[in-house]
Amino acid sequence: MGDDRARLNGHRDALMRRGLSFIRRARRFQAAINVICVMGGASLAGVGGAMDGGLMPDTGNGLLTVKGLCVWFGLGLVFVGGVILLLLQDEAPALLARAAALESEAQRHLDVRDALHARLDSLAQLDLKRLALIDANRSMREALENALLIPAADVPRSLQAMLEAARRFTLASIGFGIDEQWAISIFQVKGDRLVRIAAIRADQLPPAHAARSWARHEGFVGEAWGRDREMIIADSAESGITEAYPVPAPLRRAYDAERYRSMAAIPVRLGSTGIWGVVAASTSCPERFKRDPGNKQVQAVDTVRLIARMTGLTAAAFKRSGH
Repeated sequence: MGDDRARLNGHRDALMRRGLSFIRRARRFQAAINVICVMGGASLAGVGGAMDGGLMPDTGNGLLTVKGLCVWFGLGLVFVGGVILLLLQDEAPALLARAAALESEAQRHLDVRDALHARLDSLAQLDLKRLALIDANRSMREALENALLIPAADVPRSLQAMLEAARRFTLASIGFGIDEQWAISIFQVKGDRLVRIAAIRADQLPPAHAARSWARHEGFVGEAWGRDREMIIADSAESGITEAYPVPAPLRRAYDAERYRSMAAIPVRLGSTGIWGVVAASTSCPERFKRDPGNKQVQAVDTVRLIARMTGLTAAAFKRSGH
C-alpha cells in the first residue's frame, strides 16, 4: 500500500516538473510569437495598408496585389499568433490543474482502500482470537477430564495443568504482546484470605517468589471478593484508581505500578455456597482489559471469564467426586 502512494507521488512530481518546464519554454516561445506573428504581422498589414491601390488588381490574372498580400498575410500572422498565445496561456495551467485534481482523487481512493484493508485485517485478527478462545475452552475441558481420571489429583495441580494446557490459546485469545508483563492467577478462599493456588506468567518476568494473599477489599483481587462482582480496570494510572483499590503497605511492591496497568478479576462461585475464589489477570499494557459490553470485538475479559467458569467446574467436579 505504501508503494502505491510512493508511485503516485512520484508520478505527480514528475508531471509537475514536466508541466513547469513546459510553461517556462512556452513563455520563452511566447516572446518570439509576439515579435514574429503579432508585431510582425501587424507591421506588415500596416505597411500594406499604407500602399496605394486596391487589395485586388483591376486587370490581369492575379488574385491579390502586393498591398493585398501584405495586408492579408499580416492579418493571418496576427490571427495565428493570437491563437498560439491563447493556447499557451490557457492549456498548460488547465492541464496541470486537472492533473492535480486527478491526483487528489487517486489519494482519496487510496485512503478508502487502506481503511478497508485495515478493517479486513482487524476482522481477520478477531477471527483468529475467537478461534483461539474456542481452542482454549477445548483444551481446558480435556485437561479437566484427564485430571478426574487420576486418583491422586487435587484441585491446585489440576488447575495448574489446565492453565498450562491452554496457555498458547489463552494468550492468543487475549492478545498479549511479546513485550507485555502479564500474569493469570487463580486464587482460592482459605479462611479469611485469598490464596493463589495456580498461575501462569510472561516468560520475561523473573521467577515468582512467595505469592501475596489478600483479605477482603485488599487490592483489586480483594475488592472482587469483598464486593462479590467482577472488577475490570482499564488503566490503573487513571486518577482515583489507587485510592479506590487500596493495597496495605506490607503487600505493596515497587513494580506494582508498572506491571498492573490493566486488570480483570472474576469471582468464582459454586452454586449457593458463595465465592470459592477469584481468577485474576493483569498486564503492563493499559486498556488490555476494559468493560465494554456493547463491543463484540472485545474478548480479553471474556477469556478470563472462561477461565473462571472452568475453575468453578473443576472445583465442583472434585468436590462431587470426593477427591
